[in-house]
Amino acid sequence: MKKRIIGMSTLALTCLIAAVGCGQSDANANSTSSNSQGATSPHVGGSISISPQENGPWADVFNPYSPNGNTSDISKVIYEPLVEWDSNTGTSKAWLAKSWTWSDGNKVLTIHLQPGVKWSNGKSFTSADVVFTYNMLKKYPALDSNGLWSFMKSISATGPDTVQVVLKQPNSTFFYYFSGVPIVSTFQFQGVNPLTFQDQHPIGTGPYMLQTFNSQQITLTRNPHYWQPGKPYLQTINYPAETSNDSTILGLESGQIQWASIFSPSLETSYVKKDPTSNHFNDGQAPAFDSLYVNLHSYPLNLPVVRKAISMALDRSKLSEIGESGYASPVSSLDGIPDSLAGQWGTPSLKTEFPATYNVSMAKQMLLKAGFKVSGSKMITPQGKPFAINMIVPAPFTDYVTLSNQIASMLGQIGITVNQQSVSASQYADDMAKGNFQMGVYWTPSGPNPFFILNGLMNTQYGGPIGSTALGSNYGRFANSQVQKLAQQFEETEDSSTQKTIIDQLATIYGEELPVIPLLDSDTTDEYSSKTIDGWPTKQDPYWDTLAYGGPLVVLTHLFQK
Repeated sequence: MKKRIIGMSTLALTCLIAAVGCGQSDANANSTSSNSQGATSPHVGGSISISPQENGPWADVFNPYSPNGNTSDISKVIYEPLVEWDSNTGTSKAWLAKSWTWSDGNKVLTIHLQPGVKWSNGKSFTSADVVFTYNMLKKYPALDSNGLWSFMKSISATGPDTVQVVLKQPNSTFFYYFSGVPIVSTFQFQGVNPLTFQDQHPIGTGPYMLQTFNSQQITLTRNPHYWQPGKPYLQTINYPAETSNDSTILGLESGQIQWASIFSPSLETSYVKKDPTSNHFNDGQAPAFDSLYVNLHSYPLNLPVVRKAISMALDRSKLSEIGESGYASPVSSLDGIPDSLAGQWGTPSLKTEFPATYNVSMAKQMLLKAGFKVSGSKMITPQGKPFAINMIVPAPFTDYVTLSNQIASMLGQIGITVNQQSVSASQYADDMAKGNFQMGVYWTPSGPNPFFILNGLMNTQYGGPIGSTALGSNYGRFANSQVQKLAQQFEETEDSSTQKTIIDQLATIYGEELPVIPLLDSDTTDEYSSKTIDGWPTKQDPYWDTLAYGGPLVVLTHLFQK
């Protein structure tokens, strides 16, 4: 499986936290893709087959705001945001927004849009569409997954290509979330309920538009009205409905798939070595975790001591070795701060206070001291019932299947019975989001600093009632009023020292309560072939990350057929 990473690295931190000064960041304005593999110059024609992750079968729903749609992997190629962010470097690239500036003490954001942008049906894209999109989020709060309108006072069009946003108060995290919203047209979304609108004939500003759909393959074709002259180069993109890592690897090996972001324990031997010149594999690390989520409204998982005992019973080195073939490193502490961010944001005393210890005997003793008892080889809860947990397992994600098997075996050592329930990828995501689970492995949110992880996992804003779809990653529905207070303080300050202090406080709450049990540092893997396609980022020209998921607009507008 592949982790959906939405964040940035620390490189973007200064710009993001200040929310100013990044206004015209375009890190790759001068980057070109021509002849990066020594091939011909970019030209129109050809096609590519992409498997971002195991999403199949596809749904005939392209509304980028629909929870039942075809995810941002495809919808973002049709519906573009104002700004693109590189997951590896954290740099931003102006997209539908040509530039932006802050004024009035960082409370007024003025956005200048790219001129001459058209929708794929030839109609003009204007500032009215941008204003309409954000007002749609206000009208339908369920769409406002990052709570933008809790920070915004107003948005208005001050010209055909200019939009002004007024904030209630300066906010250090606002622009990152704001700039990634997919922009839709007024003429298509006005008068429909965006919560239920399927959008089977999408009209976007993106480089590609829908050509054909069936549940086994989606084909996009060039948008003839695209605003970047001459782009995109590839005529079509095919998205086969892959259902597992294994089938995607077979597609890569046979050349039927040219780009993917999936996990496999032997990518070097199963893919790269079969054609070392053309087959490429990148293994990276994201500022996030693969974690064990538990439902905090389910007894006895709602008890911190139980979560800590479970954590202590897990051999993370073994999980890394067997579950992720060593690509993902075991976490060293339970403070919620990834090692990749610890150098700037970690506090050594917290890592010492909350170590990721593996000790089966001590884990068992923690439960016994908490009133649990042992009967035979089984742990009995203080309520006199066998300690058993239902664990949902996403069948297509072979690494998470392996991790789940290992976790079940490890918890069996302390008398906990884990009943694994295999479900589809879509069912898994839906169950996690609605809190319809007791335990499951999933990835955490990411970001340029630990606030995005800690706040994302603990703030009630990103949870909601059990049974309703969470607006973020607080799947276990953790609630602590101090988290909300600290989050507000963080967002109101641009002082990095103050922010560091607040992160320490959030990390302390996380370590004490352990609402989500971190297992491994998230890895990112992607595979691509340069046999017939050129224009890829290279070591000499690393103009963008090569992740296939999340709608890779920047790379897609560089690729061309050899």
